Amino acid sequence: MYSYPVKVQRLINEISKMPGIGNKMAERIVLYILKQDKIFIENLSSIINDIKFINICERCFNISEDKLCEICKDDTRDPSIICVVESPLDIINIERTGKFSGFYHILNGLINPLNNILPQNLKIKELVQRIINEKTVKEIILAINHTVEGDTTALYIISAIKEKMSNIKITRIAKGLPTGSDIKYADEITLGQAILERKEI
Repeated sequence: MYSYPVKVQRLINEISKMPGIGNKMAERIVLYILKQDKIFIENLSSIINDIKFINICERCFNISEDKLCEICKDDTRDPSIICVVESPLDIINIERTGKFSGFYHILNGLINPLNNILPQNLKIKELVQRIINEKTVKEIILAINHTVEGDTTALYIISAIKEKMSNIKITRIAKGLPTGSDIKYADEITLGQAILERKEI
């Protein structure tokens, strides 16, 4: 029975591990790459190789080329507000709205016991410690999806913060984002309005 050469099959196997890409899609991607000229393949290979030099920001856990990401290094931003998000993609979407000028904190997921994602697997403890250490934080914005997982995570964060600091204002984006919606699919106007119309919890 015929099969692809080993190097090609290995590439198909690795690409098929990516979210939303099955084996058939991985095959099409690899066959597309193989049809391109050597310069394209060399450029793609170089770009993928450079990914190993990407770091995680020590402060907010965003993607970064240095110890701190570009946002955390920006001293023109408001240090009194931290916007808590699920992933780096949410930061990109919020920044596009132009409505937020504080800092961020990435959780790296949402609480989901069915998928073995528990509070200790997220950056919640680090968020609480950051608020304590920085001493300038007055408000936490929970820019978390209005889903079962998002609501569970939000409640846990509120409890964790209030246990240590009862004077911190906690808000959550609301208006413009219907229940069950996903931040990554929201347009800039809707998401910007949700930031402006956040409600205290």
